[in-house]
Amino acid sequence: MGAAEIGLSSRARGVGTRLLTRRALESLADADDLSQLARGLARSGATIEPVGDAPDIAAFELAARRTAAAHLRTLLRWQERRPGVLDAFVAAQDRRNLRALLRGALQSAPAAARVAGLIPTPTMPERALTELARQASPSAVVALLTILRHPGAARLVPIVAKAQPDLFAIEVALLKGFAARAGAAARRGDRALRAYVSDLVDVGNAQAALLLAGGPRDVDPATAFVEGGASLGRDAFVVAASSSSRVAALGALTPALAGTRLAAALPVVADDAAAIERTFLEHALARLAVEARLDPLGSAPLLRVLLRIEAQSRDLRALGWGAVLGTPAVLRRQQLVTPWH
Repeated sequence: MGAAEIGLSSRARGVGTRLLTRRALESLADADDLSQLARGLARSGATIEPVGDAPDIAAFELAARRTAAAHLRTLLRWQERRPGVLDAFVAAQDRRNLRALLRGALQSAPAAARVAGLIPTPTMPERALTELARQASPSAVVALLTILRHPGAARLVPIVAKAQPDLFAIEVALLKGFAARAGAAARRGDRALRAYVSDLVDVGNAQAALLLAGGPRDVDPATAFVEGGASLGRDAFVVAASSSSRVAALGALTPALAGTRLAAALPVVADDAAAIERTFLEHALARLAVEARLDPLGSAPLLRVLLRIEAQSRDLRALGWGAVLGTPAVLRRQQLVTPWH
């Protein structure tokens, strides 16, 4: 490990100490409203962007995005110009960002809703996210991405050029883009990084299989499978995606993934494909805690801090909306992803 890697690992440990602990997040779940939640955050000792004395949910979400972006910038300043953990993590966040922005444009959602829960990255900073969220259509989003020279733009151009872009086709293109971009970084990394990238490809394929199952979609399932995973093979994917219902697809995926890292991330309810990402994040954080102790000089410690940044961003959003909607504190706590240790 060179001096730059040692410096990066040191900065990652420092960033980790500035993130909210699970205990602090649990206590914040009792806030009666956003103002009380903001005051609790200010007293927490964590590094959180100021929210203001009388915030609305948009201001709260903006503070959460800026907090995550600031932590990420701290780590990026210590990265050498080579593929690695940070590149793979940024590719994963860009995929999440693009998915939300394109879905929002397709559904004509308000701009604030499109950027909710996102994490700015070097290729999609806050200013770009804000401008992309204002675009009137998916084609306008991709046109601006092209101007910004985003690496995923070219892959999306033919899909959004249609009068009615297919959201599923967008999902598959985004997963293929992530697999290519993050896979290139992972091939030069260690086992922990390769597992993280391949697991995310598997998660995306599992979600796609559940979305395809039981639908009238005119898509050959084999063409929707994305290479790069390690747990879910093409044959098992096609069987699940060709199932008569999502319940049947989940029944096909469960034995196919038995004994793999992805098995624990499968949703309990077949229609809740989005739950796979949240559960995967929880299990990845737990696994990386063990791997970081076994190999403190590998990528696991840094990767775990990055996923804690993502988890904190998700948790702050859940707490913010819980305060706005008056959700019972016990339900807010059940939504938290940040680990206890």
